[in-house]
Amino acid sequence: MRRIPFLSAVAVALVAGPASAADNPPTFLRDVAPILDRAGCSAGACHGKFGGAGGFALSLLTLAPDDDFDAVAHRRRVNRDDPAASRLLTKPSGEDEHKGGVRFAGDSREYKTILKWIEAGAKRAPTDPKLLDVVVEPARATAAVGGTVKLKVIAKWSDGVAEDVTRKAVFASSDEPVAAVSPDGEVKGVRWGAASIQVRFLGQARAAFVAFPRPGDATASYPAVLRNNLIDGFVFDNLKALNVVPSELSDDGPFCRRVFLDLLGVLPTPAELDAFVHDPATDKRAKLVDKLLARPEYIDLRTMRLADLFRLNPQKINPSDNHGTRSAVLFHDWIRDNVEKNRPYDKFVRDVLTARGKELESGPANYWTIEKEPHDRAETTAQVFLGVRLMCARCHKHPFDRWGTDDYWDFAAVHALVGLKGGQYGAGPQGYPQVEVVCAATARIRNEAVVGPRRGQEARPAFLGTPPLTAADRTGDPVVKLADWVTSPKNRLFARAAVNRLWNWHFGRGLVMPVDDMRDTSPEYVPGLLDALAAEFVKSGHDVKHLTRLIVTSRTYQLSSKPNDTNKLDDRFFSRAHARSLPAQVMLDILNQATGTAERFIGHGSPVGNGDFGVERFVQYPIPFPKAYFLDVFGASKRTFLADIDPKLEPSMLQALHLMNSDYVNDKIRYGTFARELTKGKLADKELVERAYLRTFCRRPTERELAAALKLLADSPDRAAGVEDLLWGLLTSREFLFNS
Repeated sequence: MRRIPFLSAVAVALVAGPASAADNPPTFLRDVAPILDRAGCSAGACHGKFGGAGGFALSLLTLAPDDDFDAVAHRRRVNRDDPAASRLLTKPSGEDEHKGGVRFAGDSREYKTILKWIEAGAKRAPTDPKLLDVVVEPARATAAVGGTVKLKVIAKWSDGVAEDVTRKAVFASSDEPVAAVSPDGEVKGVRWGAASIQVRFLGQARAAFVAFPRPGDATASYPAVLRNNLIDGFVFDNLKALNVVPSELSDDGPFCRRVFLDLLGVLPTPAELDAFVHDPATDKRAKLVDKLLARPEYIDLRTMRLADLFRLNPQKINPSDNHGTRSAVLFHDWIRDNVEKNRPYDKFVRDVLTARGKELESGPANYWTIEKEPHDRAETTAQVFLGVRLMCARCHKHPFDRWGTDDYWDFAAVHALVGLKGGQYGAGPQGYPQVEVVCAATARIRNEAVVGPRRGQEARPAFLGTPPLTAADRTGDPVVKLADWVTSPKNRLFARAAVNRLWNWHFGRGLVMPVDDMRDTSPEYVPGLLDALAAEFVKSGHDVKHLTRLIVTSRTYQLSSKPNDTNKLDDRFFSRAHARSLPAQVMLDILNQATGTAERFIGHGSPVGNGDFGVERFVQYPIPFPKAYFLDVFGASKRTFLADIDPKLEPSMLQALHLMNSDYVNDKIRYGTFARELTKGKLADKELVERAYLRTFCRRPTERELAAALKLLADSPDRAAGVEDLLWGLLTSREFLFNS
């Protein structure tokens, strides 16, 4: 295989000519290790699983190839006297029995490379070249559906060689129904769309983004589309490149319902809806958004989302008596106060990370009591504030991200510098124990990784992707420097993570998915938009309301959910609105709002006041609500594990059965004030139906719906039964339970 010199070796190459594989004996890292990965030997189902297989263990997916040499070159697998008899060759070639089957043929390039390496002594020398970088070309490409794009992978080595390793790399498509990739990096468009082609070589992960526009001539018939702000520029330019036309603007009623639910977690009242729909002002949508952002319900909903994010759970903070509840409520109230003030997000996060003090006296200090172990804290900080899932790197390098075990444990070591000290709340025998969050600048932890160059050694405190802290950095409270680094405008991860999470709330999916797993290899389906919004967020002073206003006043957010002929298959390019499940607390609140019922919050765990925390809606409840089957079924976050920081919004059969058969829902309809109002009022049937639709769907019924509802009322044994059946049908429908 040809290797092309680069950097300082270029001048030599011009004179002496490029080096080739034939000119150099194979080395373990450059030639043998890639074979083990590509052939599947180091897969999780084979020798890459924990403990290996058949006494032979490799690092998972050859993510730590330097650690694999001793196992590969062991005399059980390598016969230096008779290289062709080496089990490293006879088993994968099928000459000897092998549970993993044949991985390469006896006359293949892979076989010959390994044989040549063994014949040369199966050695590894300190002077063997090290991998410096991997480049994929082209990084972005566009082709017609049915066409192909050939990717090329270049490895840059420490000896000045740039090698084409396309045949040694491993490829995977993020979306096989759109883009299929061959083992040699040829990407074929299956249908229109776009996909990230993830490339892995010796533990380094890279990606190429390939788009396949919808067939047809976009230049001939593509319509002009109005744009409200910078968001629309990026989204609509991308849609035009894909030859996809966005849906029409949503009507006033659906928009009003959508934005009320997204910003307040409540339905607009019929009076609010009527006033908005009949307002002739051309800027009425922007004015409505400003009004909603100033309402207390916005504060309640934003606080609940942050409480989910931080996992405010008394059992996590302090499971003894009511101490944990008091601490969680204190933290919740502090969050709400900051949301009400619209405190800049970077300052808010910095206050959380630098908080110190006693758990019952300092609300934000409880961030450090929710998780006690340094590695758990590090995972939380990375996922919540940076959009990075570090869990894989606890044991081995992440297969499709840049973080390795040293990154993980060094970042955990920073979080060990915050300690918990025993103390007491209140004086004398009436007091009770509590912990105090303190600086622990001398704390040390060990790197507990399974693989990695520093496993078993003392971890060196370091931020992600930065050198270890110096002795000077560790003076005073080093975690202040963590807060500075996390929230710095220069930290690309911070603003992008905040933007992506907020976008996900309003659209049902992030600009990068998963929303809190933003890898270097993750596709961005609207190129450039995430960086543009992150820059705008920083420029605004990390103003969450400014960013929210920008999103919901964009035409992209206000598009109809009705598809056209071009965007029926679109579920990621934001060419139309999609029906989104509601958080369980919001769903229960609007069910109460629509039926005219209220919950009894007394006696549900509050250690203060009258036991109801002073709340009127589930969204306002500061801790996970105990013993609420409806909330459990509809996926309210328990705030227990890191995987729980977002509510579970996937519809399920249990949800459908609960809505159809539960007395809890039926009693709300039967005994609610709205059913009595409709039953006892002297309303004509048509007006009754219209009121029911406006209260639940925020629109009037269509002629077909009106006719069906009038027939239902006419066929019912009495008016009360007809009203209950009508409301049951509306309240258990997809249109009521989803935000679209």
